[in-house]
Amino acid sequence: MSEHGVKKCYSCNVEMQFAQKVPFRIKGTPGMWKLLFGEWAELGEEMLSFDVYVCPKCGEIRLFADEKSMQTLLRITPKAFLKKCVKCGKDIPIASERCPYCEAKQLQKRN
Repeated sequence: MSEHGVKKCYSCNVEMQFAQKVPFRIKGTPGMWKLLFGEWAELGEEMLSFDVYVCPKCGEIRLFADEKSMQTLLRITPKAFLKKCVKCGKDIPIASERCPYCEAKQLQKRN
């Protein structure tokens, strides 16, 4: 299991099962440049790694970033899309329902 501890499905509160680790490429060169420059076009790419968990009851799928991927995503995310965790104070994505570091439930603003 990952460093995030036990994963519970938000829909049915059943323990989710680890499915696999999936690599994602970001910041690469698209389209024609890839055809012209081949592997040289990949020089700016970064690899992120996500753990995929699935709920055995309802099939909900959730992705969890490892520490390196989390730091990369937070580094390239504009500050306008981040907020501070209510418990640990770390920068987290603004739409987060739970902190990826301490798992604390985040307060939702009411309109």
